Amino acid sequence: MKSIFVISLLIYLIASQENCRFAFEYTQKELQSDPKKIQEFLQKVMKWESNFAKNLGIDKKSGLTLDGQQLDVNSGMPYGAAHQFTASSKESIHLALLGLALSNNAYASQIYTEEEALDLLNRKINTYEQFDKEYPGYGGFLPWVAVNDGIVTPTWDWTDGVPSLDNGQLFWAAYAVVSVLETWYSDQDDLIERYTRFYQKMATNSITIFYEGNGLIRAVTRIQDIKASVENNQYTNRQTDCTNFRSPCYLDDPYEGELFAWMMYFYAPWQDQTEREKIWVAKRAKLQVVDYKVAGLNKYISVQRGWWFSAHEQWKYLFLPYTHDQIQLNLLINAEKVRTWDARNNGKPGMFASITSNITRNEDPVDYYSACGIAEVSFIPVAYRHLVTPYSTMTMFLANQEVAVSWYHNMISGPAGQNVFGSTEGVVVDGTSVAPFVTWDSKMTTVLGMAGGIFDYTAKKLNSEGNYNQFLKVLNREWQQSFSNLKGADVPFAYPNVTFPEMRKDFTTCTRKTQLIEQ
Repeated sequence: MKSIFVISLLIYLIASQENCRFAFEYTQKELQSDPKKIQEFLQKVMKWESNFAKNLGIDKKSGLTLDGQQLDVNSGMPYGAAHQFTASSKESIHLALLGLALSNNAYASQIYTEEEALDLLNRKINTYEQFDKEYPGYGGFLPWVAVNDGIVTPTWDWTDGVPSLDNGQLFWAAYAVVSVLETWYSDQDDLIERYTRFYQKMATNSITIFYEGNGLIRAVTRIQDIKASVENNQYTNRQTDCTNFRSPCYLDDPYEGELFAWMMYFYAPWQDQTEREKIWVAKRAKLQVVDYKVAGLNKYISVQRGWWFSAHEQWKYLFLPYTHDQIQLNLLINAEKVRTWDARNNGKPGMFASITSNITRNEDPVDYYSACGIAEVSFIPVAYRHLVTPYSTMTMFLANQEVAVSWYHNMISGPAGQNVFGSTEGVVVDGTSVAPFVTWDSKMTTVLGMAGGIFDYTAKKLNSEGNYNQFLKVLNREWQQSFSNLKGADVPFAYPNVTFPEMRKDFTTCTRKTQLIEQ
């Protein structure tokens, strides 16, 4: 706790000399027309986001991420202890950024030097291997874990179970890191071998631990004994985790959970090749096209129906080369268009993704709002439309950088929309309060999107192993039946048309130094 205080004090002193509230140095007009201003703006984003990635959001002994940190509602400085836990999903984002830093990516290399990235990769793999040694029942997968000064243990609610979705994200992140190392650091034999062994173990154990049969992948598996080996264990479906979602707890979604299906499809030890094709059969029911009507234009945009149509569901585009397929690229672009038009036509200054709740006092109870999105194009009712988040742009950056920058800028320009650790988790549309948190999900996903994702390195390795063409073939086979004739190519993206009312003050440690003259 003392070290966090010291780090925070140092960052505050730096912030007092420089302008952490830099959104007000830029206008919407110039960010929509000047590529140089866009790049300058994004470079500043990296500078301040790195304060979280390298300080608050990391346990330096283990090399693992820490989920996040609550901020004081007035000062914007850390309030209470950091979230001393993490999950495979957060690890996947961190691994991807480390990999991109080593590939000399213009954005990720601003956060980590080569030496820092290699050091963290070594610390992580040491931790992954030690955790696997102590808890062999997880079979190389990671549950949610408590992280405290280098000590890593399962959190209290994951001492008998493990999720598939998050581990699918982690698999492809490790896979992409190996691809980067093979490309740029072929002399790092030990690191390449250890990360390869790490992700291969997940694939090898995926059928035993997660496969129910008939194409069904368990969303959460119950483990009889996490201290026993995989061979001497029993694994069953932990259905209690899914009662709130009216689901039998299978990973049959076409969203971020699909990453696990691809891992199994290519790298699980299938005895029957026809059995692995059943994975796609089990998923087809949720491959639904829906047309969103753009009010005022009398035009339609075809998208894939979302769960809530939260931007969080787009995670898969950051890790696998979906956009190398034309249908998938069109679907991504259309989804992001719908987000922009939904916000504009409903007078919202931003867009939606699953997020931590807003609070007005430090002591207020904190909730997590999963059901954020767009009801017209979702399976499940949307409950929250009052809180927008900058990370709703994370894959919009893959679709159209200029539009994404415009919306991102509009959201961080809201009251207390920035802090000394970068973007604030979310801002209420009426400007009265914020979600005063900084987390991997709401910040570094966006940074990864700004950096272009890591899917090109995934594609390179898939191709070297003879799986890239099959990836594109399956994508086309499964999606072309419902998504071959998409509407909306003639509909442009929408830009913000409203800003936040100034109903609360900025954080006292991150206030504007210049006024925004023109929008």
